Order: sequence, then C-alpha cells, then structure tokens
Amino acid sequence: MSGYTSGGEPNRLSQSAFQQHYLTLTSNFMLSSKEKRRIRRSAEKMEKRTTFESRGMDVNPFYAKTDSQEDLWKSLNKNTVTIAVGPAGVGKTLVALWFGLSAIKAKAFEKVIYVRSDVGCSHQRGRGALPGTMEEKMQPLLGPLVDNLSVVCRSQGAGEYLMDKKIIDAMLLEDIRGRSLNNALIIFDEAQNSSPDQVKTVLSRVGENSHIIVTGDTKQIDLDVFKSHNGLLDCYHRLADIDSVGTVRFTNSDIVRNGVIADILAAYDD
Repeated sequence: MSGYTSGGEPNRLSQSAFQQHYLTLTSNFMLSSKEKRRIRRSAEKMEKRTTFESRGMDVNPFYAKTDSQEDLWKSLNKNTVTIAVGPAGVGKTLVALWFGLSAIKAKAFEKVIYVRSDVGCSHQRGRGALPGTMEEKMQPLLGPLVDNLSVVCRSQGAGEYLMDKKIIDAMLLEDIRGRSLNNALIIFDEAQNSSPDQVKTVLSRVGENSHIIVTGDTKQIDLDVFKSHNGLLDCYHRLADIDSVGTVRFTNSDIVRNGVIADILAAYDD
C-alpha cells in the first residue's frame, strides 16, 4: 500500500482511509476483542509507515566511499556487535546511522538509539543540572547525527521529524543502566570517553532483535582516567574473537570529510 508511483512519490492512504479499512474489517466479521485490537494495531502501524514515507524522508541508497566503510556496513549486517575505531572524518557515525535507518525502512528495526557520554562537553558531567527539557539538554550532543541526516535522508526536515517521533532516540550513557533496548540499532558513539565497565553496561543492554555499534577515536580521549582504563580499546581487543562480534579499524587514509584533515592529523601525530 505504501509503494511508489512512477514519478517517485509515495502512494498514500489518508487517515480516513485507514479508519475505513479498520471499520470494514471489524464490521464485516464476528471478531473477538483480541482480534479487533490486533487489526487496529496493524492499521496504526501501516499508517505510521505511510506517514513516514509520505513526508519525503525516505532513505537514500547507501554507497561506500572507502573499503573500510564497506567493511563496516557488512559487519553491521552480519554481526550483533560491531566495534569501529578510527580518526575523525572517516564516516563511522554516518555509516552506522545510514545502516540503522535503512534497516528501519526495511522493517528490520523500529528505531535508532544514540548513546554517548557527557564527557567531552566542557570536560565535565552534569547535564541533568542544565535548564530545559531532557531533549534540550541533549541537543549539544546530537551534532554528529544532525550533520549526517542530510546525507542519509532526502528531506531537509528529516532530523526534526525523526527525533520528534522517537524514531531516532538519544540517551546519556549515565542513564542507560537497567534499560532493555529491543528492535533497534544502538550507536554508542565517542566510546573512547568511557571505562571498560561502562562499555560492559551498554553491551548488556542489547535486547531482542537489536544490533549495536561501539565507535570512537582513541586519539580524542578527554579525561586522563580513560587513557589508562579505556573502554573502547578494551572491548576492541577483549571481544575480537567472539562469534557475532566484528571489528573495523579505520586509518587516516580513510578520511573522507575533507582531504586536508589527514595531513593535519599527521602533523599533530609527529
């Protein structure tokens, strides 16, 4: 029902059409209350999917700019856990977001959950003390997602819509304990600013039908404590030989953001 016309625009069913579909099904048959609820949920899910596509937020086809990006895409498809390590500008978060939204389009997942620590913003924790709603407090941490949505999606309004509908949901590392994250791609970003115990906590939150990517750059560690007890490096080496865990290491040669960045990073490494 939500396919595409020859002109590329999605075929749409209005809200009244969904309501009529539901009323027709429930009035023509002697159905139990349980069956009526099942039909209603199915109709609502169909409506949500059509609304998502009718607003022009369909996901662009993925294309890899480097072999390492292709390796990351394959690992995300194959493995429950993927660990991606490398410098800024190689597309780690971009590929992860692209994979997650493509999987949502294919109905493999229901949402993308973006997790990161508050470390790195003014080198301190305590975002809960800032004024505003939690969504407003999280905005400074969501830059990597917002920047990449214009590449992944066709619509310029995709970011606001996807976050408003919680199709992309964000949470702080400090708030994840006790959660069970099902039917989602979980992106644990900037994991170089975490301890091994914190990475373990996030990995243990992965629920039914979910995949997770742990990603970061070990040369952008913001607190000294993480230089000796680094969760990203620890999980990269500790989990490398486990089935359903994939590892991808990017280098400066994989940088695609701007050609000069590789030279700049090399100058700082000397």
